[in-house]
Amino acid sequence: MKRIVIANTKGGTGKTTSSIFLASALTARGSVEVWDADPQGSASEWALRAEERDQALGFEVRPVNAAQLRRGSSSADFVVVDTGPGDWKVLDEALKLADLAILPTAPSPIDLDRFWETEQIASQLTRTYALITQADRRTKSLEQTVEALEASEVQLFATKISTREGIRRSFGYNPASDLGEYQAVADELLEVL
Repeated sequence: MKRIVIANTKGGTGKTTSSIFLASALTARGSVEVWDADPQGSASEWALRAEERDQALGFEVRPVNAAQLRRGSSSADFVVVDTGPGDWKVLDEALKLADLAILPTAPSPIDLDRFWETEQIASQLTRTYALITQADRRTKSLEQTVEALEASEVQLFATKISTREGIRRSFGYNPASDLGEYQAVADELLEVL
């Protein structure tokens, strides 16, 4: 079992979306579970709404807390842990069990500031990779974010997740038919796990 934690202490960086899309992409490579460690329960709600629309995700999503993370085991080949913003206790437990942590960040100064905060702690507990989400290739902010990450010792996925309407509207739907760049990120992920 490989455990992949999606983490950032800032909300709105694409943690839940990345968790669901990457889990969907990984189903082609083995069995997958998503552990919803976000108190807001967004991944669980996503799965529930997809089920109500007869679009089951193809993997189980189950809510977990810090204690359940400590005891957590799974027969799945891949466990993707969706964490919430600002809950250090849960984040710490999730990172301790991780084979790798993916830290999504949007290309903006405030997002990057919180990325560094998360990365500083996460990198002490597991391997970390930055994933740029909400990328608009026409902007200077994307260029500056890439430059800042490349100038550091942080590992960075080559694939950037573009701002797309399909991603914005995907909540509550099975994304398997429109994974976009997340398929390439999953391929990169499998190379480094």
